[in-house]
Amino acid sequence: MYLNNYAKVIVSVGVTVEKGDLIKINFSSEHLPLVREISKEAYKNGAQFVSLCLRDSEVEKSRVRYLEDEFLEVYPESVIKNEWIYAKSGYSTITIISPSFSAEDSNWVERASKINRAKSIAMKPCRTFGMENHNKWVVINAPTMEWALQVFPSHQEDKAIELLWKYILDASKANESNSISAWEKQDCLLKNKAKKLNNYQFSALHFVSEKTDLTVGLVKNHVWIGGSETTKDGKKFMSNIPVEEVWTMPNRYYVNGYVTTTKPIILAGTTIRNVKLFIKNGKVIRMEPKQQVLFDTLQTDEGARMLGEVALVSANSSIAKMGITFQSTLLDENAACHIALGQAYIDNLLDGYLKNEEELTELGMNKSAIHEDIMIGDSSMSVYGILEKGEILIMENGDWTI
Repeated sequence: MYLNNYAKVIVSVGVTVEKGDLIKINFSSEHLPLVREISKEAYKNGAQFVSLCLRDSEVEKSRVRYLEDEFLEVYPESVIKNEWIYAKSGYSTITIISPSFSAEDSNWVERASKINRAKSIAMKPCRTFGMENHNKWVVINAPTMEWALQVFPSHQEDKAIELLWKYILDASKANESNSISAWEKQDCLLKNKAKKLNNYQFSALHFVSEKTDLTVGLVKNHVWIGGSETTKDGKKFMSNIPVEEVWTMPNRYYVNGYVTTTKPIILAGTTIRNVKLFIKNGKVIRMEPKQQVLFDTLQTDEGARMLGEVALVSANSSIAKMGITFQSTLLDENAACHIALGQAYIDNLLDGYLKNEEELTELGMNKSAIHEDIMIGDSSMSVYGILEKGEILIMENGDWTI
């Protein structure tokens, strides 16, 4: 029953499947039972075809471990073309993710970083197309045994995965008696919060906590978004399930100060904790302590060292109240304010679609092959909105004041 309820949320709230829709599901082998339920619900809602794309973490680990050195920085053109076919054909995409963890030896990190960088650069045009919301898309979590034991190491395997399922379903509102109604209410709450923020049109945000002091300039005519989004042709979808954030576009040139991560970052299977980033004139100039895999990620391109997103999340959100560090960005980013290094979302700029590349760059929109969220919020954080005259307290002790 729980898989069916979750599938209904994904299909009806995530990608709002309608008659004739084409659906692509990216998944790992452990998620096949959920994929079957999603496919069933999609067809019941009128989907024309559901295409399945297996992405297995164990296969990826084998690739990192055994791939010939000469292929580490090569990404097949055929794979890129295949992704473009899906994108240009109008497929709605459901991506089921689970973090994967490595042994974290230096050789592994170096090889995984090269593979990830090659993929990011090769897939940049296709990924940017997706982030421009030409098609409906949603990213969701589903447990794997490996992940469950990372979150609940003191439990037996069956209990660990049962617990992780419970928290994911609670976060996704799939355990509620009327999940669709619950999501409509959540969407309304986030939309109202975004509307309030948009009315202010702050020039910058100032984040202050025990571990962070960062001023983030915002692009002129920025747009705060919360909850559901719309495609270019007006179709509604929810890009992340769950979602507790409202987010907008920073000005890549006007970010100064330092931040300290408050939740883990998982890169190339490596868990990064408590890293401090120093930012000057928009660019990350130093980190303490140095984390090689994060350092390598910042070298992907110029935009990888600059911000593409800033998001506000209450430290008392429903996910934060669970009191668990999930080691998954999708869940952890909905428990803390965060920033993202890399590519910005063009929807966060008023009439952004009508501007050319030169205009977007001049306005301060960041472009990159990566988009990596970094959680910086906690219960000690205050956030101020900077106006032409004075400032407004937006959050205090990690919670909303507006």
